Amino acid sequence: MKKKFIFLFSFFITLNLFSQQLIKNNIFGFATSNTFTFFDVNSQDFQQKVQNISPQNLRFPGGAVGNFYHYNKPAYGLDIREIDSLINGKFPKRARGLISYSRKSNHKENYIKNFISLAKQNNADVVLVANILTANDDDIINMIREMLANNINVLGVELGSELSNKSYFDKGYEIDDYILAAKKTSNNIKSLFPEIKTAIVAAPLVKDKTHRHTIWNKRLSKENFYDAIIVHSYAKVVKGRDQYGQMIYEENEGSKDVSFDVYKNRLDEFFNNTYPQEINTYNSVFSNKPIWITEWNLQYSKKTGNTLFQALFVANYFLDILSKEVFKKIEITTFHNLAGRDFGGSIFQKKDNKTFVQSTFYPIKMLSSIFGSDSLIIHSIETKNNLKKYTISNKNNVVMFGYINWSEKPQNILLEENQVFFKEEFYGDRLYSLNSSIGEIHYNSNQIKSNGSITLKPYSFTLIREK
Repeated sequence: MKKKFIFLFSFFITLNLFSQQLIKNNIFGFATSNTFTFFDVNSQDFQQKVQNISPQNLRFPGGAVGNFYHYNKPAYGLDIREIDSLINGKFPKRARGLISYSRKSNHKENYIKNFISLAKQNNADVVLVANILTANDDDIINMIREMLANNINVLGVELGSELSNKSYFDKGYEIDDYILAAKKTSNNIKSLFPEIKTAIVAAPLVKDKTHRHTIWNKRLSKENFYDAIIVHSYAKVVKGRDQYGQMIYEENEGSKDVSFDVYKNRLDEFFNNTYPQEINTYNSVFSNKPIWITEWNLQYSKKTGNTLFQALFVANYFLDILSKEVFKKIEITTFHNLAGRDFGGSIFQKKDNKTFVQSTFYPIKMLSSIFGSDSLIIHSIETKNNLKKYTISNKNNVVMFGYINWSEKPQNILLEENQVFFKEEFYGDRLYSLNSSIGEIHYNSNQIKSNGSITLKPYSFTLIREK
């Protein structure tokens, strides 16, 4: 890239030269929970949609579904008797719906076949979730063998999903049960595939040192049979009661303009303080073990789902994870979900047999261009006026700049005059603009010839690179 590709600001910026990392392709991953129940992964339309975001890795079978998955049985191989006996909460009802839908759709093959097809279509690596509760010892081994037989790289195996949750504890599942099952599964995997990493379920952090979550993490921190820890992250900005990444009661905090301004301030606190402190605590408890964030999203809420706000959060999350030193131990992330029936949680929603593209699709599509390349480095520059800048470079030159304008005002940056650039931008008039409302959120990509400056739209995510 030539020296002319230099960006100047019309306001003061502070550059933290230590806030930079090598871009890790494994950060650009996606969970596939429920995808195969509701979507035909071999349809040309769905294939094109997924290929537009170019996933680097995919997770199978999913969270709670993974805990009850059975290999070589129809669909996810769920047994409702097992589920009823081992978990409380909403999942038993959801499982009944998945079983019913798969039977009505005449899904007789195990969904691992569909998953392999999806992974091969996108040349993606995979993360597998082992059913350590009820599966045959050979199930996870057969899953790995089937991936390898199809020339699919297995990044690692999760030893269960969210098994520290109260929904399992209320059925009598405790840390001793988990350690016994997780260690047995991990040793079984490593006896046959010593190069494949395994990761244990870390419990959510609490301040109470006597809480079962604190005890869970302390006990696991003394074990050495695993390679990484699993953390799930759902940024909560809406006040109310939440459960397992979803709001079940939401408080009224004023008009949309007022409340979304409050949400924005809470999200700023999340990125600048809450989340870095959380990751630092996990680093301390688990002696800097690698971290896999195998589910992350904005806490699902009817207020923020499928909004511009959620979409900008997704761009911000990816770019901060990639660029900030505090997150360097995070090796893998898989976004909450690729496709399902939920509104705002998945990237693609199936409703009334129609596929709807959610707001998070656009920033993910834009960011896909920086993954899959070798030796790219990204660093963040903190700026004033709610503008965040990220610089992406290779060993010798700047490749691209990214900007997230969280402000309601346009912001100007200076460019070299009479040069041609390629610009992608995603924006809307309000943070609460819905992607399902026509004309509220916009995506543009075009070539521009600089007259010396460019205006970043309010509430926008913009990528700029030299043509």
